[in-house]
Amino acid sequence: MNRFDLAVMSWVNQFAHKSVRFDHLVVVVSRSDLLKAGLLVAFVWWIWFENKDAQRKRETLLAGMVAIVPALLIAKVLAAMVSRARPLLEPRLQFQLPYGMHAAEWQQQSSFPSDHAVLLLALATAIFCASRKAGWIAITYATVVGCLPRLYLGEHYATDIIAGAVIGIGCVWLANLPRIRRPLTGRALRWIASRPSQFYCCAFLVSYEIAELFSQALELATFVLHGLKL
Repeated sequence: MNRFDLAVMSWVNQFAHKSVRFDHLVVVVSRSDLLKAGLLVAFVWWIWFENKDAQRKRETLLAGMVAIVPALLIAKVLAAMVSRARPLLEPRLQFQLPYGMHAAEWQQQSSFPSDHAVLLLALATAIFCASRKAGWIAITYATVVGCLPRLYLGEHYATDIIAGAVIGIGCVWLANLPRIRRPLTGRALRWIASRPSQFYCCAFLVSYEIAELFSQALELATFVLHGLKL
């Protein structure tokens, strides 16, 4: 554990376990997919259906949505390569658990990087690329509501969140380079024009999984893989 993480976690943890209501509020916010990714996904659709500069905004948002998949894959690969215990399990920190937190449920999960930061900052960056004003709001919201509670609860170190943010922001930024964005989104835009009902049916399912942080899709994939091994 580096000095930066130690200093940040020690400062943040001094506020924990002082108020039952506040700690439980942070736990609820941290575990609510609706409050984290759900509202950001709704924000994406709000911008999608704006009439002003609609074509550019849709192309930008599509590129961002596509970029979320490789961003999360990178995060999963790094998590498999870097075994890092969660802050709430680090003996040197003497971490004071907030009310409502249970350390046992995090025993087998690596802390680095934060997949929440990857997904939420990727979403916020996609919104930013489409609309600067809305983007700043989305980035602030993703940081305060999506990332900081995980720091407070000892689920991630500051560098876990920073690394996740870099991955998410970087992948969306690359996907929105003109030479990449146009071929990446061309087929989807043609699909919207020719068969909008099909596109929006699939887009709803993808949006739902993004809002759930792909938890249902991963659970189903795990079940199928285990079934194949049997």
